[in-house]
Amino acid sequence: MACDSRDEHTTQFDWIQALPKVETHLHLDGSVRLNTIWEIAQTDSIDLGVESIEELEKICTVVEPMSSLQEVLDVFWVHQKVMNSKENIARVAYENVEDAFNDGVVLLELRFAPTFIAVGKDHLSYDDIIEGVLDGVEKGMAEYDIEVGLIGIGVRGMDPAKNKAALLDILKYKNGDHPMSNRLVGYDLAAKEAGFESDEFLELINTAKDGGLHITIHSGEDTDAAHVRNTLEILGAERIGHGVKSWDDPKVIDLLKERNSHLELSVTSNWLTKTVLRIEDHPIKKLFEAGVSFSINTDDAHLMGINLVHEYELIEKTFGFTKADFMRINADALEHSFLSEAIKAKVRDRYFRN
Repeated sequence: MACDSRDEHTTQFDWIQALPKVETHLHLDGSVRLNTIWEIAQTDSIDLGVESIEELEKICTVVEPMSSLQEVLDVFWVHQKVMNSKENIARVAYENVEDAFNDGVVLLELRFAPTFIAVGKDHLSYDDIIEGVLDGVEKGMAEYDIEVGLIGIGVRGMDPAKNKAALLDILKYKNGDHPMSNRLVGYDLAAKEAGFESDEFLELINTAKDGGLHITIHSGEDTDAAHVRNTLEILGAERIGHGVKSWDDPKVIDLLKERNSHLELSVTSNWLTKTVLRIEDHPIKKLFEAGVSFSINTDDAHLMGINLVHEYELIEKTFGFTKADFMRINADALEHSFLSEAIKAKVRDRYFRN
């Protein structure tokens, strides 16, 4: 499936398209449309190492499982190259909002990593990146009936000083006068978890918390349930990005439920990164039956050649989820959104009142 195939995607079930959806885990910097990558590369003379849009498609998407999470992460660099100006970043942010709206998303939390976007771009400041995202979201929300929150990302393996500087800039804008400042609501740690200990990031996470940001952290994707426990207990994460390996330890499942913690699940992504070896092996149904809170997400829509409607159709076909199940999942996801209670109340009253 091509990076921009969502425009040609025909849904099997109209009710899935129409479902009010809450997506809490979408990477801005892993979801750039194929045509956008190509157009920016041509306009700005960016060498992507390919001669045609057909060749580009082969290097900008992951459609079959790779040998490791790292291999999938490497594909991000194709998307990263074209996020080279405030204007182009605003375009990508706007298109992500538009795509989400077209998938039936009523509340979206979009995340982005300033330190990752800035690599190799001395002309591009963290301020440029943050303003670009804010400007794009502002335009998207002006044109589409959707609520959007923003989550900044610190990247494991990158210079801690740069992660800290980017976070401080996010907090500066959160307390600034941009019309979208109140949409900066969360902070995340992403990239490979294996090889890192939770306490390495305690100061960074505490800075984010002290600045009024909610915390969600990628955990239990390329590691195990013990890492999820540490993420919850040491870093105090309110939500877990993926957290699939939690299912391997009943005590961690109990801890998730005890804390009312929320998993941001992405079934296709977990298959492509070999977190699960088969779609059928994904614990989403078991987690649902066990009463664990979670949302359904694309993770990196264009990079993985999918959209959110695709994920719902896949989950319905594979695991037998019903419309009532999906409504319950999305109503619960709304309650775990990092956006303000006033915004959540508006969405709740419109879409999730019985």
